[in-house]
Amino acid sequence: MAEVFAGFVTGYGMAVLSTPLMSIWLVRLRVESALMAKLLPEGASAVSMSVILHGALAMFWTGIGLILGLALLGMRGEGEALGSLNGPYTLLVAGLFVALGAPIVALLPPLRRLTAPGIVLAIIVFGWLMPYLAEWSTFEG
Repeated sequence: MAEVFAGFVTGYGMAVLSTPLMSIWLVRLRVESALMAKLLPEGASAVSMSVILHGALAMFWTGIGLILGLALLGMRGEGEALGSLNGPYTLLVAGLFVALGAPIVALLPPLRRLTAPGIVLAIIVFGWLMPYLAEWSTFEG
């Protein structure tokens, strides 16, 4: 079960990494969008927005990490490739995030600058780092 715990840890790490980026993006978006200007008025605290956003992102990314941890557990013992301890799992994660993110990048130009680096970061954290964390874990030992 070290794989599932590694998924939780990497998911929380993604939440910590993505919270400041999303917060800055939302504050900048309220200048450009009338809807966001109503949802986040000028006097709204960016810190309180970041706290709420972090809670939501922590739930989202740790959930994704737990699901991918179960996938990694199911693919335990596969061969090394692409600098990863589990090459087929890394390819699965890369294909999953590219397939989910490509329509957003292609169809919504304002979200490109946020989505494309997010996809790359998710592939690195979940696809490459997570098998190493599961291998280094002393959770089962």
